[in-house]
Amino acid sequence: MSGQNQSSAVSRWKGIIAGILGAGFFGFIPVFSKPVLAVGVSPTCLLFYRFAIASLIISIMSGVRRESISLPRNCWKCMSLIAVLYCFSGGFLVWGFNFMSGGVTEVLHFTYPVWVMLILLVFFKEKIRVSSAIAIIIAIVGIYCLGVLGGSDAFMPGANRVAGVVIVVASGLACGSYIVAINKSNAHTLSSMRLSYWMLTLSACIFLVVSLVSGTFELITDVYLLGNLVGLALVATVLSNVFQVYSIKFIGSTQAAILGAVEPATGVVMCIILFDEVLNAPIVAGIALIFTAVMIVVTRNK
Repeated sequence: MSGQNQSSAVSRWKGIIAGILGAGFFGFIPVFSKPVLAVGVSPTCLLFYRFAIASLIISIMSGVRRESISLPRNCWKCMSLIAVLYCFSGGFLVWGFNFMSGGVTEVLHFTYPVWVMLILLVFFKEKIRVSSAIAIIIAIVGIYCLGVLGGSDAFMPGANRVAGVVIVVASGLACGSYIVAINKSNAHTLSSMRLSYWMLTLSACIFLVVSLVSGTFELITDVYLLGNLVGLALVATVLSNVFQVYSIKFIGSTQAAILGAVEPATGVVMCIILFDEVLNAPIVAGIALIFTAVMIVVTRNK
């Protein structure tokens, strides 16, 4: 193996490992979010604290490493777009916890690899293949199993099932959009730390404004809630975003999105352990179908 090929192989494996770690850390979102939401804290307020604390953590890490986090002038437009998409993704995902179980929410959110594929097909003229159409159909059937056949085990009592499914699938669309935006814009040239810092900082500013305007902002002083918010910021935001951005830069949008299969798997397992959430046959079938659709997307590239 030549030196160039060997270096390429090492970079790819680094990207794969980073993608798996990032997705696994993302899976802890419901673990830290649900206890905070359960006491009445609004999703917008929770997300402000999540992104603000995460931004502070990254700025400290960058200071220790003496790494500049200044944003080049030519990256402001693309970073603003990425931050808005990231806000939609995080906002809809947390909102979804009010409609359905944390594990099922994570699985529905995981439709984002399919959205990545569709965006690349429509806007970047990637060739349409039969396998792509099959993957989309399988993913839709999986969503139907989760959202309709899953019944009361998948949804909160009295929740609007259609609204819940639409909201969480929209979070997947927003997630897929910002993954592609990172890979296809000037932001791709930024370091993982710098890109993550500005994505989180701008997102925190957006949610601060939204929570203040809507009157849902509140000062949180409870130690238990602060502990969950710090855990959400450190584990499910800083570590997850830094690893995911690193992965996207080395293996591309689609492959990084596929590795996100670790995210819903982690979310489901943790919610079963910590929140006694129940899995029935349709929910298991839905999870399996969505994973199958995603694996079709990745294997079609080989």
